[in-house]
Amino acid sequence: MYEMWAEQDPAVTPPTVVWHVVAKDDASTSLCGRFLEPAQRVVPATDGSEPAPPDRYCDPCLVTVREAMTAAAR
Repeated sequence: MYEMWAEQDPAVTPPTVVWHVVAKDDASTSLCGRFLEPAQRVVPATDGSEPAPPDRYCDPCLVTVREAMTAAAR
């Protein structure tokens, strides 16, 4: 089972949230191999009280998920 993990991408201006995919049993490393620091995790507000920063998804993480789903469907 997987979940999404959001963090600020320091390499992009203006600040952008990037979403990684992590395994629920080991949330320390994303599927792309990036080490994720709990202190850098971003939890977006869902009540509309704050404007949402732009976000994007980690392509290498999503490719890994797609490959795993394709292999499981065979």
